Amino acid sequence: MSLSVTYNELQKAIGRYLGYGRNVYGPDDGSEKWADIEDCVKSGLRQFYSPPPVQGQSGSHQWSFLRPVTTLSLTGNTCDYDLPDDFGGIIGCLTYPASIASRPVVTVSEQAIRTLRQNSSQTGKPTHAAVRPKASDGTANQKFEILFWPTPDLETLLTYKYYVAPQALTTENPYPYGGQAHAETILESCLSIAEQRLNDEKGIHWEKFLERLASSIQSDRKTSGADFLGYNGDSSDGAGKSKNSRLDYVTVNGQEID
Repeated sequence: MSLSVTYNELQKAIGRYLGYGRNVYGPDDGSEKWADIEDCVKSGLRQFYSPPPVQGQSGSHQWSFLRPVTTLSLTGNTCDYDLPDDFGGIIGCLTYPASIASRPVVTVSEQAIRTLRQNSSQTGKPTHAAVRPKASDGTANQKFEILFWPTPDLETLLTYKYYVAPQALTTENPYPYGGQAHAETILESCLSIAEQRLNDEKGIHWEKFLERLASSIQSDRKTSGADFLGYNGDSSDGAGKSKNSRLDYVTVNGQEID
């Protein structure tokens, strides 16, 4: 049996703290008690996923488990693709399989892709990509898409890393990101929210959350490493000699696009 905390367990713990008992309420009964519990779960998870800075930090810690690696299937003659529902931002480049000799696909601005497409409609192995938000009327979460140039002329899988925008927990998807290693931190984050809602002030659960948060951050740092350690060379390859020497540029009709 896993020691990871679940949606149901968070509901029970918050219900007990608020004096509602350990029964789990559902949205269909119109219960204000269930609404209070759900509010604390959502706020507690948001607080954990984007935590306050701990001592010695200038900003929020970026969790390694919210930066997964996934793949995207390219299809010939298709240049725009929808990204996952939980997409929150791309990290670094997109890479081709080892069987395809090619440089990684570098990410640029959406305007740069429009300029490239305006100046050239060529096809081939994509070298540049851009992420842009899709139009939304507010009836659902806004989604993102990725645009490629040149237009792909092959079918293959690209691999990339991205930031996750976590979705709300449900009975069908009851496990929060972080798993067993951060279960107590997640619990204390949710209880600290319940504490503030009930007492209008921070108390023992806020202190416990900060204590657990520092431990979780230390653990996360031990299990994750840097994606890029810096350039390692003696400049004999020309790297570092000019501001353009290690960046990817494309020239179209005499105009450089990075």
